[in-house]
Amino acid sequence: MNDPADSPDPDTAPGDEAHRPRVIAGIPVRHLMAATLVALVVAATAGVLVLLGTDDEPDTIGQDASNPPIELTPADGDPAEEVIGAPVAVDYETFDGDEANTGSYVGRPLVVNFFAAWCPPCVAEMPDFEDVHQQVGTDVAFLGISTDHRSEDGLDLIERTGITYDTGRDPDGSVFAAFGAVAMPTTVFIDAAGTVVDVHGGALTADELRDRLESLFGVVAP
Repeated sequence: MNDPADSPDPDTAPGDEAHRPRVIAGIPVRHLMAATLVALVVAATAGVLVLLGTDDEPDTIGQDASNPPIELTPADGDPAEEVIGAPVAVDYETFDGDEANTGSYVGRPLVVNFFAAWCPPCVAEMPDFEDVHQQVGTDVAFLGISTDHRSEDGLDLIERTGITYDTGRDPDGSVFAAFGAVAMPTTVFIDAAGTVVDVHGGALTADELRDRLESLFGVVAP
């Protein structure tokens, strides 16, 4: 007795089984194979395009092509060297004992004023610097650097003169020498690119300081 599963399909003529297309999920196998081949070709082409795009278009995230990073180089510390026109980045010490660098002010003009408690002209000009700082502080950064050996002397002078701009220390005189300074007080004017544009030895009044900010940086106090 024959098994019904072995019986030929009554709707299929003898000899037709070998010629009927194989079917998966109602779709002829040859159609599935052709679709798969097309998909592989498309995927491979997309991968090549991605690689080409990566090679031809370098990553510029975080960079501004019109304003490339500026490399600042420190002065060699020779007081006789002409530093005007040179980009300078000099380390100094904060009153908290941390290390800082003048290069961190790049992007804004910077006025660096060296002072000391033993220097009467320094003490006399510091309130004037504070007045000008209050007027143009959003456009020009100010940094006062104490050359006193003891931090207490510098802190006491800061309190007595009432300055509120950034301050730091140069107890061994290395920063003072790096800017080619020879007199106390000395004020260094650095443009927004980090380049020294003027070094002035001697005290400055508020009016003289405002005149220099206008002529050097184009900043006019209100």
